[in-house]
Amino acid sequence: MSTLLPLSIRRLLALAAVSAAGVLFAQEREYSFADDTIETLQKYKVATEAKDTKLALTILDGLLAKVPADSYDAAFILVQKAQLYVQTGEYAKAIEPMERGVRLSDSKTPTYFEDRQSKELYFFLFQLYFQEANNTKNPTLIATYYDKAQKSMERWFVLVPESSADAQMYYAQLLISKALLDPNKPDKPLLEKSIVEIDKGMLLATRPKDTFYLLKLVCLQQLDRNLESAELMELVVKQKPDTSTYWQQLAALYLSLGQDLRAIVSIERAQAHGFMNTPKDNYNLLGIYFNAGQFEQASELLEKHLKAGTIESDQKNWELLALSYQQLGRPMKAIEALKNGTKVFPKAGQLELQIANAYTALEKPQDALQHVQAAIAKGNLSKPFQAYLSLSYTAYQLKKFDIALEAAKKAAEFPEGAKDGNSMVKALEGIMQDREARKNKS
Repeated sequence: MSTLLPLSIRRLLALAAVSAAGVLFAQEREYSFADDTIETLQKYKVATEAKDTKLALTILDGLLAKVPADSYDAAFILVQKAQLYVQTGEYAKAIEPMERGVRLSDSKTPTYFEDRQSKELYFFLFQLYFQEANNTKNPTLIATYYDKAQKSMERWFVLVPESSADAQMYYAQLLISKALLDPNKPDKPLLEKSIVEIDKGMLLATRPKDTFYLLKLVCLQQLDRNLESAELMELVVKQKPDTSTYWQQLAALYLSLGQDLRAIVSIERAQAHGFMNTPKDNYNLLGIYFNAGQFEQASELLEKHLKAGTIESDQKNWELLALSYQQLGRPMKAIEALKNGTKVFPKAGQLELQIANAYTALEKPQDALQHVQAAIAKGNLSKPFQAYLSLSYTAYQLKKFDIALEAAKKAAEFPEGAKDGNSMVKALEGIMQDREARKNKS
């Protein structure tokens, strides 16, 4: 989860006008500073106006040592000290004095600080805790900060007449972070509570921020409520159709649900908005079509992208296109695809060999011979012995025994082709000897 920024710093610092705050607190809560405190705070005010933070802290520490530990003066000084640390960006140091100040205030009846000030301080404490939790890698310390942040926020809820959308969002973010502290053991009841808080926040907003939907999506996915996740994501893409990541998430959700056709439709909807149209996206879409058994659409789409250059034009993709047409019982389209592939990869003997095999299956040995010879001439074959055996068989069919014998001998030179190659050599030599013998008799 992302770190919360101290959004209420400005409002908190607005409380730092010493003389005004002192009078305000005294009037509304009937608490007042000791005379020595008032005199010393005047020196503190001079130091802060001079932006001498070091002197200001020294004055506060000295004053804190003199006043009674449970006094109104002590509570106020502690908060002022925290505010000084905030001003210098030392947020971690601000936690301890602010904690002590609000705890001291809450221990009194009535509290030292009126609800308005307490509310500000608790909300800021919540933010400080959450921020520090994100700044450490110590799991125990993180858990401690999360617990403190939750308590601070729950105290804030008591002090405010009605929550706000932003407050609900921050609170839900905290709860989710806490629930997923151990990713292998998510706290499901806490995730359920997070959803409740998210829903409250969305009701408080005229137009809920995207963050609400994304936080809820995290919860639903962690709770294995994937169908609800997809429904929520459909709502998000309807409201924000110009955000590519939302389309990607929607397609991924449908794939996780095994709803390939919906995933296909989602990607095609995204492409209509100008997203998910990279070569990788196009290839993934084809893969989904194949997995869904939609071979006709997959083949046509693959051919279209290969010709347009909107999918990576590698040799394997041309072979895949040919295989697709073969599965559809369209051998001539398969051969056409392989021939187009040879135009892109003119030195790819493997493509020529596949063309030859396709012609062999169609019982067109003359065409097969032409392409198997081209395959051997070009090279770059995964299993050369197979090409020589194919040439030998094809030439034999065409009664071109010399070519067949030479190819069989070449095949026999490879360990994998030795058995079949030698058998062909023996058979062909026998045929040729018989042919020679017949010639001699005539």
